[in-house]
Amino acid sequence: MDFKKNKIIRFNNGDYLILDVLKYEDNLYLYLINNDEYENDVSIVKVDNNDGVIKYSHIDDEDEFNYVINKLFLIHQEEINEFVE
Repeated sequence: MDFKKNKIIRFNNGDYLILDVLKYEDNLYLYLINNDEYENDVSIVKVDNNDGVIKYSHIDDEDEFNYVINKLFLIHQEEINEFVE
């Protein structure tokens, strides 16, 4: 499956919009926001592709999670600064 920004995927019994796609050490991570009308939750998931079967999982490793969060902050630093100001 080809994951791209602004694409909608089915995750956790809801439709989620992909806000960003990160690659790190042969792993793929998605930054998602719920696309349903009345929900506004966000999620960061790790994509596991086992012979074409896609599975989304939470990031259990603290160092791995911190890397992904920090990378997202760096990528969106300008937008975050504008929001804070």
